[in-house]
Amino acid sequence: MKNIFKTFLIGLVLSVGFTSCEDSNLAIDNLYNNVDSSGAILRILEYPDDLVNISGGSFSTSIDFLIEVQEGDGSFTPDFKEVRVYLSSFDDQDLIDPTKDADGNELGEVLYKTISAAEFEELSEVNGLPVFQIITPTYLLVEEIFPTAVFNIPSFILTRFELEMNDGRIFDDESAGASLSGPYFESPFTHKTIFINN
Repeated sequence: MKNIFKTFLIGLVLSVGFTSCEDSNLAIDNLYNNVDSSGAILRILEYPDDLVNISGGSFSTSIDFLIEVQEGDGSFTPDFKEVRVYLSSFDDQDLIDPTKDADGNELGEVLYKTISAAEFEELSEVNGLPVFQIITPTYLLVEEIFPTAVFNIPSFILTRFELEMNDGRIFDDESAGASLSGPYFESPFTHKTIFINN
């Protein structure tokens, strides 16, 4: 009887040992094994005010963002080349009617700023990742960025971000899924601000 019990116990241990060496079929293991995590996100830590103008008063006179970059694998040293900031202006909230100049020509998107990885010198207090503050004074919208624009009241300024990796891949609002713009990632790559030119 003892031998039968020992044989049964040895067989049980061996079968458990062999089954534990098999590949897991769990969803999390599939995610780790098959999903490319070598990308990055551009997280917006602080958004500008919803409404800005030139004269100040109770409104802000600049469009300010605080952004950080995080590698997809969660490492603290993201491997990216630069972040590009584009601005475009629209007459309506649906962003389908671009602002025009005095001659009726549509104004396109303008490359406002290119921020190299080296300029992300500080680390955010929130996540300890490279962070950068972008400040766009509203007078620049009228005087330098869109000098020929005829701004209706209100107009809408769309800020769009592109994150370029060192391997040439670009992440922007076209390549980002809905999950990136949610509350955890805060990485929509675009933001709309109401601009009252007065």
